[in-house]
Amino acid sequence: MYLIELSDYSLSATGSGSGLNNINFSLSNGDVCSIQTDSTNDACDFLKALATLSRPINGTYRFQGETICFSDYRELLPFKKRIGYIGQDAAMISNRTIRENLLYMRYYFENSLLLPMDENAMRFCSIFNFLDKLDKRPGELRPVDLRVAIAIRELTKSFDVLLCERPENFFGHNRLDIFKEICEDIVASGHTIVFFSHDQSFMETCSNRKIMISNGTLTAAHI
Repeated sequence: MYLIELSDYSLSATGSGSGLNNINFSLSNGDVCSIQTDSTNDACDFLKALATLSRPINGTYRFQGETICFSDYRELLPFKKRIGYIGQDAAMISNRTIRENLLYMRYYFENSLLLPMDENAMRFCSIFNFLDKLDKRPGELRPVDLRVAIAIRELTKSFDVLLCERPENFFGHNRLDIFKEICEDIVASGHTIVFFSHDQSFMETCSNRKIMISNGTLTAAHI
């Protein structure tokens, strides 16, 4: 059974992109996919589609064999819990602290507002020197720190797949080596990663599968 499977799937174009036209795509556990494309819009839109943030024009999205219904946002929540998404459309709740934002998904599913930060979340906060910013609100952070906070929130999910758009924009080129190590741990745990990056070295060293998007068509091949 595939982790994610798109069948006859079409997506509207945004910006200068071409969209996706009746593609078929599958993603398995342990895949580390880099996206190569002549359109940044198409790469970002594909990641949004995998993150269930976009409703297709037509086609089917299956997550571990279960068909996703996009008609009710509440039905998407159990799937969103299992997908980490570090991208330009990810945001934080402005009137909550960073700590509360990091715990928000757990608040919902565990039905408690008295949850402590777990060891894994504290580890990532320590790695990215974020412990002194946990009780600030998003508006109090510099844009670069806010992007790191979003990345930490997604990395601390109990996800099956991590989607990452231009990690160099979220972590900075000087922290990409840290993110590479994190990706290695994720894959060693049997999880899956799909990313798009303008950093060619990162693309070449971190993937075992290429996804090519051009003029609305998508092809994928193992490296």
